[in-house]
Amino acid sequence: MDIWREGGSESAAQRRRDAQVAPSTRLVGAVIVLVGVFLTGVIGFVLIEQVPLFDAIYFTAITLSTVGFGETIPLSPAGRVWTLIVILLGITTVSTAFTSLVAMVVRGEIRSLVGSRKVQSAIARLHDHIVLCGFGRMGSLASADLAQLGCPLVVIENNPNRRPELADSGHLYIIGDATEEDVLQAAGLANAKALVTMLPHDVDNVFVTLTAHSLRPELLIIARAEQPNAESKLKRAGAARVICPQSIGAGKITSILTRPHVVDFFEVAAKGVDLEMDGYTLGERSPLCGDSIGRAQLRSRADAMVVAIRRPDGHTVYNPAPETTLHANDTLVVIGPRGVSKRLDQLGPRAEETPASSA
Repeated sequence: MDIWREGGSESAAQRRRDAQVAPSTRLVGAVIVLVGVFLTGVIGFVLIEQVPLFDAIYFTAITLSTVGFGETIPLSPAGRVWTLIVILLGITTVSTAFTSLVAMVVRGEIRSLVGSRKVQSAIARLHDHIVLCGFGRMGSLASADLAQLGCPLVVIENNPNRRPELADSGHLYIIGDATEEDVLQAAGLANAKALVTMLPHDVDNVFVTLTAHSLRPELLIIARAEQPNAESKLKRAGAARVICPQSIGAGKITSILTRPHVVDFFEVAAKGVDLEMDGYTLGERSPLCGDSIGRAQLRSRADAMVVAIRRPDGHTVYNPAPETTLHANDTLVVIGPRGVSKRLDQLGPRAEETPASSA
């Protein structure tokens, strides 16, 4: 179903109809037709020549194989016409099957079929990974950054010509249409932490978002919008966040012109080289729950500075005071040296100060 079009771009369904049939599909079809021709030939010889079933099977086999043993059963004129038909159909079908087999070998499809089993096995073992749809310019850059951060990743790419790039990247990947449910399921959507769709056409990103949201409504979905007016459509389809490169680029230029030092600071923090900005969510059993920021001593114990707290209800406290109490499921926006979240994970219960002994 074509939800909407923009700029005359063709829908995903139309592109799928125009896609070239793979040699493996043609091979399977040719084998099925060949079996049908064999059975039809057997039935024809039984009905036309009134011969036993085994004789009909044997004569059909040597006819299709063009062995040329001669007529093993006496043929009537009608039987000879039927034999010619079986020969022609057999030669055509066998030629198609052989051509498809050669094409599979040349294109490496046999090797890829064997390799896909290993890929599916590796994907089945993943949990809390990210499904990335699209390996174009933005997708390849995003996947490289995620891989550098150690995030498990599965890439879905519809263009088979990008297979060498995907193989060189080292990512687990699937060549297929991300708008299809079975392709998303094959990428481990059931166990994924998030889905990012970065396809070049907004209509495809809407399809992917709709499909993924219908399969897992609670899944975090981040979608790319090629045009700013597509943001509302993607959010209605189920995207939690929508990234529009045009809007971000314009905002970045404005920020560089008006607040260049702030931009430099956040770029350094985002890269996590000397300084890192991260979000840390307090678990139910976190020893920090119930403490205030001042009593938790995060600056001295983990070298972490809390710049904001996002409450579970969505309310955000900016520049929280030392008396601000920390609660379970709060997300702390912290700044500190690289690995600040890991240091917060390692914090144990705060040691209480013991009163000084009386003299």
